[in-house]
Amino acid sequence: MCGGIISSLSISSASENKKNWSFIVTYQIGRISSYAVFGATAGWLGLQFNHISPIPILKILSGILLIAMALYMSQLWMGLSYLEKVGKLVWNKISPLTKKLLPATNHKQVLFLGALWGWLPCGLVYTSLGYALSLGNILSSSTFMLMFGLGTLPATILAGGASLSLKQFLNHKVVRVVSSLMFLGMGVFTLYMVFAGGGHGHHHH
Repeated sequence: MCGGIISSLSISSASENKKNWSFIVTYQIGRISSYAVFGATAGWLGLQFNHISPIPILKILSGILLIAMALYMSQLWMGLSYLEKVGKLVWNKISPLTKKLLPATNHKQVLFLGALWGWLPCGLVYTSLGYALSLGNILSSSTFMLMFGLGTLPATILAGGASLSLKQFLNHKVVRVVSSLMFLGMGVFTLYMVFAGGGHGHHHH
């Protein structure tokens, strides 16, 4: 999804290579900053919830979300697509703002575009936000989402110039299975920590 945006950003900016790259970097700063803000907000909400809830419901929720992501990536169960549909309702309200900024001709416009495009409906972002919520700490949650954003950099930058080959690679069965197993392992471990007693320390992050 972000790959198509970067491609259009490259085309809509000046033909000089240097300017294209500076636009792409600026866009990424805007996008990743929006994730960090989402993370801080999720951390604050998680903190408030942890104060009123005697059981670590958010940790259980994040474990379930991680398992749902594993099933989604392995295409065994596409339940997260319903979450993306809810996200699309929010995106429909935000997307008109992006149209006003296109075609982007300066770095300020590109930075705002990146920040707005951080709202694109994406199951992977929602799963990560669920985990950030469960951390219940503004700094930890924001840092986690910042790291998540940085982790998506190679894929989104490569997608700008090699979207087809990248898509084929990401859709390869082995890549899908390995990714799914990683999410499944994280989800099961999160739930295990909660029910084995590890989740009771959620006030001490």
